Formats: sequence, C-alpha cells, structure tokens
Amino acid sequence: MSEAFQYIDILILAIIAGIVLLRLRSVLGRRTGHEKTDKTSYNYETPQTSKEEKVIPIEPKTSSSAREDGWFNNDDFLRGAANAYETIVTNFENGNKDALKPLLSDDVLNSFSTVIDERNSKNETVEFNFIGIEKSEIVHKDLKKNPMEVTVRFISEMITCIKNSKDEVVSGSLNQVQKITDVWTFEKIKDKKSSNWLLAATSD
Repeated sequence: MSEAFQYIDILILAIIAGIVLLRLRSVLGRRTGHEKTDKTSYNYETPQTSKEEKVIPIEPKTSSSAREDGWFNNDDFLRGAANAYETIVTNFENGNKDALKPLLSDDVLNSFSTVIDERNSKNETVEFNFIGIEKSEIVHKDLKKNPMEVTVRFISEMITCIKNSKDEVVSGSLNQVQKITDVWTFEKIKDKKSSNWLLAATSD
C-alpha cells in the first residue's frame, strides 16, 4: 500500500514539473535560428567596430607673405639655398672644383679655385665636418632686374682644420665647433630655360 502512494507522489511531481516546463517555454520561447537580433545590444562574442574615421593629413601651409611675385616662394628658395650652401662649402673644403662648377658664377668659381690651388701648392690638407645650418634668412631680393638676385644670410656650424705637409695644424681646430656667418648672393637669368640659381657673391 505504501509503495502505491510512493508511485502516486512521483507521478504528481512529474506532472508538476511538466507544467512548469510548459510555462517556461511559453514565456521564453524557443530558438529556431531565425530570431531578430537587437543591433543596439553589445555582442560579447563579436566586438563592435566603429566606423572608419577619415584621417586628413596636416600639411604645412605657406603664409601669404612667403609667396610673392606670383611664382617665387621664400620657403622653397631657402630650402634649396640651404642645400646649395652645404654642397658648395663641403666641396670647396674638399677641393672638388668639378662639383663646384655648375653651382657658381665664373667670378666665384675663379676665386674658389685660386684658394684650392694655393692649398694644393703648399701640400695643405683640410679636415672638415659640416654640422648643420642653425638659421637662414633672405636679407635682400630683387626679382625685377636681370639677372635676378636673392641674398641669404646663413648661420652654420662646422669643424674645419687645415694641416700643412708636416701634419701640423695651421688653421682651425679638430675639436672646436665653429659658428660661421655667411652672406651669399644668388643670381639667375630671366627667361632662360637652362638658367639656374648660381652663387654670385660671398661676404660675411
């Protein structure tokens, strides 16, 4: 008799459990694989990706005062003049006349060549290290005359030393950085396609 009651209790519990499951199913529903997903919810499995941001490169702007006379740009000219300055100084100290020829006017080339030839005749050698240009600025400009001319003041740092045939230092220093101020005038012939800016005069 007690066993019959136990079976009845188990049956009642099974029925109750079935009813509870049916209720839960009706409330929660069942996944079929076609459910709509809420795009505003955060998905922990797939991290949300933000829209790609357009990156606008920042380029240096040339001020209106830097561009004058329509075609001439002060900043561009100074960059080119700085490159020419380093090239000319380095080749002059190294005695390379062939490299200097396309960069200098005839007068300046003759002057530089005289100094180079004099050093060679004395068997002097130059030890040279160009460190850099500290500052450059246009101090005069005349684009109306022909040839046109632009004068630039350079403040540079370099190490230069001249030794004689006995390897004795006769000028400069191997260990001391010198600050040099040069004022160079560049010239260019108007309306001539093959014309380049040439170093036409030097002073300090």
